[in-house]
Amino acid sequence: MTLESESAVARPTVLLVCDDLFVIPRLQDASRAAGLTPVLVDAPQALEAEGEPAARRVPITEPLEGSDARFLRAVVDQQPALIVFDLSSAMLPWERWIQVLSTSAATLRIPVLAFGPHVEAGRLQRARDLGVLEAMPRGAFLAALPGILATHALRQDPQAIEAACKGKLDARVVEGIRLVQAGDYFAAHEHLEAAVLSTDGPEAALYRVLLQLAVAYLHVERGNLRGARKMLLRLRGWMAPLPDSCRGVDLARLRAQVDELQAALDAEALDASAGIPAHLFQPIPLDGATGEL
Repeated sequence: MTLESESAVARPTVLLVCDDLFVIPRLQDASRAAGLTPVLVDAPQALEAEGEPAARRVPITEPLEGSDARFLRAVVDQQPALIVFDLSSAMLPWERWIQVLSTSAATLRIPVLAFGPHVEAGRLQRARDLGVLEAMPRGAFLAALPGILATHALRQDPQAIEAACKGKLDARVVEGIRLVQAGDYFAAHEHLEAAVLSTDGPEAALYRVLLQLAVAYLHVERGNLRGARKMLLRLRGWMAPLPDSCRGVDLARLRAQVDELQAALDAEALDASAGIPAHLFQPIPLDGATGEL
């Protein structure tokens, strides 16, 4: 791997949902100029999201079945800093995908931009109505590259995150972790929620991860497997920028535990009415002195 490619790997990604062979190179070049790594989505198959969507009784939360669920999971797994939609494509279900992104708590924080033919004002307005940050005529959008990408891309501050992770846990978080380890997930969520609501530093992401894990465990305990799956999707975005260890929490191990729990909940054979296997309720993994909690 060259130094250039190593640097590119560390850059945040931008999903380019576009199948126009003339526009794609311009989007890719502008993404690199803006300090982003372009990831092209020129067909639903690129995200394993082909096929018809499953019916959604209330389409204002994360889809968990069908092609829309696979699309959402792919976006959550990649955690892009920005998503750009070309509204002129007839093969990419941009309207449905934008609606999924804008109504799913797991992806609400990801900025979404759109562009399309200036003669298709209805499409541009529809994208705005669905919640994109900006929907611009193609010419104006391409003329604004790469500045518009750099302006809207979600940026993390690694140094601030690293410094915050060297601090100590809030006392309410310590108590929340103790309660999770004891299996009292409802009480744990109350302590962790109080810490989240009163914290605005980078460490708030860690506290939110632990809160949403406690809520996921509570849902599993009560047999609400769909609610648990949604919580696990949502916490991934908060966990993504954090290092492998933060304030004594072993996030490398926690990521593996979340993957294991997600896989078990996704398995069709798991039946809440038959009882949930106890091994799925794993304690929050700790390192160093924090492990004595």
